[in-house]
Amino acid sequence: MNGILAYLRVLKSIGKYGLLKYFLFSGIVSLIIAAGVTSASVYLGDVLGTWMRYFYPWETGSGIIAKFSEWTSGITLFALGLFSLKYLLLIMVSPIMSYMSDSIERQMNDDYVSPKFSIKTMISDLVRSIRINLRNLSKELIITIGLLIVSLFPGAAVVTAPLIFLVQAYYAGFGILDYWMERHYRVADSIGYIRDHRLDAVGLGTVYLGLLLIPFIGPVIAPVLGATAATIYAVENEGISVMSLLNKIVSWDYNFHLNEFSSKSTEEEILKRILQSLSSTI
Repeated sequence: MNGILAYLRVLKSIGKYGLLKYFLFSGIVSLIIAAGVTSASVYLGDVLGTWMRYFYPWETGSGIIAKFSEWTSGITLFALGLFSLKYLLLIMVSPIMSYMSDSIERQMNDDYVSPKFSIKTMISDLVRSIRINLRNLSKELIITIGLLIVSLFPGAAVVTAPLIFLVQAYYAGFGILDYWMERHYRVADSIGYIRDHRLDAVGLGTVYLGLLLIPFIGPVIAPVLGATAATIYAVENEGISVMSLLNKIVSWDYNFHLNEFSSKSTEEEILKRILQSLSSTI
């Protein structure tokens, strides 16, 4: 529920956090991707429906088979289209969404210190986004294929269609929360965080996917609103992270800069490094 409610706070904060400028970039990228995905999904859905009818040449029961083919191809169209659009958007807009998430957290939390920006950091975040989303894609694909196979049984589509949507919502919530998690957690710890907040991840992802389904403007507004809602939710529910506190502690220049120290490192490694640096200066 908290994940869904976060979107209500986003609507009140568009001007406060200066979100309008982010809609332009994500809008251009999103519309290009959405047009390609929609065209491909419609084509594949028609091919599947025709293929299924081809294997039933008899007149008896042809009406039932035709309806069955429409249902199955419709579910496949929905799943493939949303599946592809979601992951392509999460990856392609990740650099700007990560920057936006960082800016929002700075305004929400006075104790938060942004990681030092560099091309290396930006590339590292993009690689992480690809890694996370490929992991999620493979897991979601396996589950979705299993549900699509089950949907081949008459009447099963009524159950499998909502389940497919919930699975997609969970991984969509994971993806938009990662714009915040990439600054605070390693990949393994991010997975644990999502498991601990799975219901809110589904809530965040459900609204995000619902926004994506709005014709024309959905792909334009969904990435910005989704990433903002995820950041607001995470900051309000996580409080001051260990990384933020350590950034404050070592904000002066020791023999290393914490911002250059990998944000994926464990707290134990960071504390050990701090103690080593302190001992060498005494």
